[in-house]
Amino acid sequence: MSLLLRRQLDNPFQFDKALEGQLAGEALSPYDRRVLIHVLHERGWSDRQIAAHTGWTLYTTARLRDDIGLPPNPHIDQPEVLAG
Repeated sequence: MSLLLRRQLDNPFQFDKALEGQLAGEALSPYDRRVLIHVLHERGWSDRQIAAHTGWTLYTTARLRDDIGLPPNPHIDQPEVLAG
């Protein structure tokens, strides 16, 4: 387990909302922001996808990811799913 994830979240309710995309990442504590980056990165999300999901800039997303020692994930455009 990563050292990052050995501490409890500061605000699990807000974290869950941010993970679902219902709360901007800025509403989280600095620790919870880093955990959010870690979780989304582990799911294979690119910096661009994380930035769009959290409302952060691409620069902020990359800086936070780099701060916790994660390499960038490649951005792979997802095909659009057309409603049928």
